[in-house]
Amino acid sequence: MVILISFFCLGMAEAQQPFECKGQYYLSLTRSNARTSGLYEVKIAQDGSAVYLDTISASIGLVMNAMGYCITDNLIYGVDPSTAMLRKVGQDGVAVDLGIPTGIPQGILYYAGDVTPDGRYLILIGLSSRPQIVKVDLQDPAYQCSFVPLQTNSVSILDVAFDPYTGILYGHDSRMKRLVTIDPDTGEINTNFIQQPNVDQLGALFFDSFGNLFGYGAYETLTQDKFVAVNKITGEITLLGQGPVSSGQDGCACPYTIELQKIVTPDTTFTCTEVVYSFVLSNLSGALRSDIYFEDLMPEVFTIRGILNNPFGGQIEITKHGIRIENMDVDVGIDTLKILVAIDENAKGLYKNQATLGGLPNSLGSFTVSDYPKTFIEKDSTPIFVIPVDLSVLDEQPIACFGDSIQVDLSFLNDNLRWSDGDTSLVKWLESPSKYELEISNVCGTTNYQIEVLSYALDVNILEDTVKIELGQSAYFISAVISDHPDLNYRWYSLTDNPDVSCQDCPNTSVMARVDGYYYLSVTDKFGCTNLDSVYVRVVWSSDVFAPNIISSNGDGRNDIFFLSGNPLAGMGKFLAIYDRWGNKVFETSNFELNNPTFGWDGMFLGRPAVNGVYTWVAEIKYIDHSTRVLSGDLTLVR
Repeated sequence: MVILISFFCLGMAEAQQPFECKGQYYLSLTRSNARTSGLYEVKIAQDGSAVYLDTISASIGLVMNAMGYCITDNLIYGVDPSTAMLRKVGQDGVAVDLGIPTGIPQGILYYAGDVTPDGRYLILIGLSSRPQIVKVDLQDPAYQCSFVPLQTNSVSILDVAFDPYTGILYGHDSRMKRLVTIDPDTGEINTNFIQQPNVDQLGALFFDSFGNLFGYGAYETLTQDKFVAVNKITGEITLLGQGPVSSGQDGCACPYTIELQKIVTPDTTFTCTEVVYSFVLSNLSGALRSDIYFEDLMPEVFTIRGILNNPFGGQIEITKHGIRIENMDVDVGIDTLKILVAIDENAKGLYKNQATLGGLPNSLGSFTVSDYPKTFIEKDSTPIFVIPVDLSVLDEQPIACFGDSIQVDLSFLNDNLRWSDGDTSLVKWLESPSKYELEISNVCGTTNYQIEVLSYALDVNILEDTVKIELGQSAYFISAVISDHPDLNYRWYSLTDNPDVSCQDCPNTSVMARVDGYYYLSVTDKFGCTNLDSVYVRVVWSSDVFAPNIISSNGDGRNDIFFLSGNPLAGMGKFLAIYDRWGNKVFETSNFELNNPTFGWDGMFLGRPAVNGVYTWVAEIKYIDHSTRVLSGDLTLVR
């Protein structure tokens, strides 16, 4: 948020001109090494993009701090923080020295100050090793001071402000970086607030007319140029915007007036619904105010249905879009006027408007307009966003998969619903196929709907439930699909350790399976409905491996080689080793093929014919299902 300063110097007048108390707040800013302060009224741009400081006086001719607004004469009182010189300033920017308050201690810097809600005392707290509250009597010609010692010395308070509703005095302790409350009669300090280490100091504190606390000072840096909001319950401090840099600042406000806030609930709604507008009136003017009038004109697509709560009385006049209440009695405190408003069926988008509260005393500005409290913008319109209700889905024919249901969700409506079976649920499951009657009643009237849920058949069948094949053979799958729509998507898949089918998106396919297991066919139609069937593949194969138990190795071409044989699709040999009776290895091969004499033993050892006798062989066989098996046996060599 950017702060702009509009400089315009008001002419000096001989007499001070009082302020009008309208809930506004003021800042006194003192530049580094300056011998004079500037006085500004804080204003917020309507779009929230900027904070403006309207200049009351760019230089009041002297330094002013520890200031507060006095409700009895509508002037701002404060002191020079170094000399304790008492001063007052008016709306015309004219500052007047009132002298040194009688009995005020010297040599102390006075930065924290505010005027009591009754306008009697200027409360000061100085920076000292033994801080105390100084009460300057503004009704005493000599401005006599009285004193209340603080019950703790471990605070450093740079400004204070009175809550206009409770009268509690709040301050910010820059030493412990937290909000505090101070009892001006006993000096007791309540520090039961969360610390905010990102706030170095707040040299200006002020309340608005609804008891909201704000500040100006150093946030996240040591530079004193930030507007903040302060939660007076927890002490949490939130950044709002940036202003001009100052080496010293103070703030005060005049919350002792009548203010109007306007809130709508909900602030986002649908057409043909009702909302409640709440108008919160705050009267801190100190007295019952009579003959007050209230007026609000709603957008043309809104209809005022009536008043829900009116604690102020008066003569009420309601038209379709407007309301006016005259001769209201607004007592001291806060109370709320509530109005019920209907949103027409033609409403759409964002609407904003303000209400007016008039008949106020001239000292309070004669009238005020409503403020939207959810922004930091002053006197801004209250927004509401209206969403057109789209019930076109109820005019369509929903389609559900055969035997399934569809869900109708109308939970966004605040309307009265009644289904043909008497159910009033906003969310309902509709079974297919079937017809349903629905009646919807709202502020725009009653509408009847008929919903027919359609469904289409989708039947998937693989012609064989089980297919039996020999290992190495292919299994063939043929499907028969019945559907009301020819636009179908096919997907074959298996959850076992088997290869994929030859065509995954075809009606018919084949696969060379390695192990037993299921294959599935899933079919989806254009409506997203899916059905499936399965086929079980049983693989038959022999794992037997054969080995001769005698070889002659005499070169006659018959039974001369020892090798392993078996189903060639069953696997391969990982290794084969042959040992003599003394354990000597006479032959070894690895990664060999079954049924291939090339990988066998010809009865030779170290290039010579081996000795006749009994030998032992050991082999490891790997099958195509990735399993392994170790085999062994005896072999007799003769010649």
